[in-house]
Amino acid sequence: MNKSRLEAFSDGMFAIVMTLLILDVRVPEVHVATNAELWQNLLLLWPVVATYFVSFAVLAVFWINHHLIFHLFVKEVDRKLNLLNLAYLMFVAFVPFSAHLLGNFHEFPVAALIYGVNIFIVVFLMRSMTQYVLRHKDQLAHDVPHRTIKQGRIRGVLTLSCYALGIVCSYFYIPASIFLYAFPVIFNMIPGTLDLAERVFKFSLD
Repeated sequence: MNKSRLEAFSDGMFAIVMTLLILDVRVPEVHVATNAELWQNLLLLWPVVATYFVSFAVLAVFWINHHLIFHLFVKEVDRKLNLLNLAYLMFVAFVPFSAHLLGNFHEFPVAALIYGVNIFIVVFLMRSMTQYVLRHKDQLAHDVPHRTIKQGRIRGVLTLSCYALGIVCSYFYIPASIFLYAFPVIFNMIPGTLDLAERVFKFSLD
């Protein structure tokens, strides 16, 4: 399969999915007479708005990682990699549903559980695609630096671990669960976080 078609299709899916997230954030359909009443009704939307921002950031990280893998490292796409990518996009497309569920029923553990499982599967499938490409050297556009591979593995393990813990926490304390879902996004979006961790904890990935 032509790599450009896969990238274009994937970019289109991400654009649609990220747009669908905002559809659950609606103006309150109630009559208000004062600013205070309007503020009161807007504050009721905070779980939905918070879930929108977290989910948009999550999807942004997923899109950046997807672009990094396919644009920089993948030379050609075979049938298995294409199927892995389709499975990945299938669960990416499920994010608006799980996000809307969490935003509207944030006090229920099952909502936090479904959201966490959804994101966990997406991350797992991305790791599977990455490992598949690295194992098949004929599909690599060029040699990937050893340090880059190590950093990717650390970020992948950290992300999966946070989501797994978040899933467990969803049964006991939902705010902790949501924090664990958001933490990998913050960690991965801030440049140089692993370089800083190396200096602080005195280890080296070289």
